[in-house]
Amino acid sequence: AQNGHREVVQALLERGADKEAVENSSGATALHIAAANGHLGVVQAFLDRGADKEAADKDGWTPLYFAAANGHLEVVQALLDRGADKEATNNDGATPLHSAANYGHLEVVQVLLYCGANKEASDNDGWTPLCVAAERGRLEVVQALLDR
Repeated sequence: AQNGHREVVQALLERGADKEAVENSSGATALHIAAANGHLGVVQAFLDRGADKEAADKDGWTPLYFAAANGHLEVVQALLDRGADKEATNNDGATPLHSAANYGHLEVVQVLLYCGANKEASDNDGWTPLCVAAERGRLEVVQALLDR
C-alpha cells in the first residue's frame, strides 16, 4: 500500500488479506498509509473491499485527515465521494479542513468547503481553520476561507 502497487494490493485482498490490519504502533492501517502517500488506486482498492474509511490511528487521524494533510486532492475527493466524515476530529480536535489549512493545500481546502466542511469548527485550543491558516501565513487559504 505504501508504494502504490494496486495490483499487488488487490491480489492480496482477493486472497483474504486483513484490510484492517494495523501496520505498526501508530495504529495506522494500510488505507491510512495509501491515503497519506496519495496512492489513489490503492485507496480505491481498499474502499472497494469495504475497508473502514473512518478508522483512526492512535492520534485520531483518519485516512481523509492524512490525505488532506498531504495535499492529495484526488484521494480526498475519492474518500469524500465514498462518504468519509469531513468533520471527524483527531485527538487535538482538528478536522481535515484544519489540516489542509495548516499545510496550505488550497485545492483541498476548496473541495472540503464545497462539500460543506465547517469552517467555524474549533480545535481543542479554540482555533478555527482560518486561525490556523492565518498563523501559518497561508494567504490563499485565508482568502478562500473568508470568501466562503
